[in-house]
Amino acid sequence: MGFKRILLFIISAISVGLPAQFAPAAGQVGSDAIKADSNCFVAWATSGTVSLGLRDVSQPDSGFAAVGSVANALGPAMRNGVISLGDGGRITLYFESGIINGPGFDFAVFENAFNDSFLELAHVEISENGTDFFTLPSISLSQTETQTPSFGSTYATKIQNLAGKHRMPYGTPFDIESLDSIETNLPSVFYYVRLVDVVGSIHPLLGSFDSRGNIINDPWPTPFISSGFDLDAIGVIHAFRNSRTQEPLATAFRIFPQDNGLRIEHPNTLPYFQILDFSGKIWYTHMHPNQEPSLWLNSLPPGLYILQSAQGAERFYIP
Repeated sequence: MGFKRILLFIISAISVGLPAQFAPAAGQVGSDAIKADSNCFVAWATSGTVSLGLRDVSQPDSGFAAVGSVANALGPAMRNGVISLGDGGRITLYFESGIINGPGFDFAVFENAFNDSFLELAHVEISENGTDFFTLPSISLSQTETQTPSFGSTYATKIQNLAGKHRMPYGTPFDIESLDSIETNLPSVFYYVRLVDVVGSIHPLLGSFDSRGNIINDPWPTPFISSGFDLDAIGVIHAFRNSRTQEPLATAFRIFPQDNGLRIEHPNTLPYFQILDFSGKIWYTHMHPNQEPSLWLNSLPPGLYILQSAQGAERFYIP
């Protein structure tokens, strides 16, 4: 066996024994953390419901988490305080803007961790109708031999697709694309995000598991009124309706996106208009008013667009 083959064999053998590493904590090279004041956020939650968990799921008389309310999780991050979910507690937030699967990350969840290692985690689920939810596939590679104590450490490089990975004022981002490999017939727009607190116990009858069946070890027990995941806010990056723009809707237009094209109708004749994406790129300009009252286009790739005319603007999504 030649020297190069021996070297490759050694490297491969070493690599097999190394655990996978995910994006590191906020501020480090390669981190995926997004700061709360980033201009990538175009919308925030507008309403929600909550089902609180116990302060200690192993103690039925421990009482429920008692910090905050749904109102604290609405609107922008770092403004309204937090709501603590308790062991296994869950909160469902509604987004008037809708959330779509755009390029890269689509939304981010903000928790109130005060440093890079005291991390309390939650599963993330999304839904179009508030009834049928899809769980984003999570991975935890934290050790499971010994219980992480109440104020113990969890590390961002061992966590993927779990909310709470980053300290405040940074959000943990999520990409709807991660569902494509495990789900079929996904909706094109999601209006609900549900967070389910990870019970960090490594006891198999109490704890929470990732999408691979690994038990998730995070600080536990936390028998305080602030028990469990502490939600600050959820920011939308790719919205179906962009709340940052305030143009009136061009209600005279009727837009019919289809798999193989786009039909645009106007009750009279089509006036001058343009179609732009949210980066400002112009994809089509209609220069000849007083023509037919409908138009068929088949050159637009999937994405979120704005039809801009003298009458206002209409936002639409091509699946």
